[in-house]
Amino acid sequence: MKIDQNAFLEAARADFEFTRETRYLTGVIRLDFGDESWALSFANGALAGITDGTEVPDSEANIIVGGTDGQWGALLELKPRPFYQCIQSAAVKHGMKINVANETFAYLPALNRMTTLLRNVKHGKA
Repeated sequence: MKIDQNAFLEAARADFEFTRETRYLTGVIRLDFGDESWALSFANGALAGITDGTEVPDSEANIIVGGTDGQWGALLELKPRPFYQCIQSAAVKHGMKINVANETFAYLPALNRMTTLLRNVKHGKA
């Protein structure tokens, strides 16, 4: 799945809701898109950058979200079908991966907003 990292980085840094929901986060959110992986690094709530997620082992990622290209494609449709509207329901009903960690639950609103931003970037709406 190809999503413009720079466009996402710009959109995420400029988005009030995303920055509000990631406040205080220090660590890594790893996104596994089939064969591609991103590591979103945060320092005290600020999105510091995106690097190659394949270099980040599970033990070093605070939050891990993953799926096949098909699962991400369904999740990031402009009007997703039922249970693909958010990562949590896609994990429960369609087998996407989301790790169970304190940060995962603390930052669910950030993950939901991130999904919206990814969706917008994918469809040229950011």
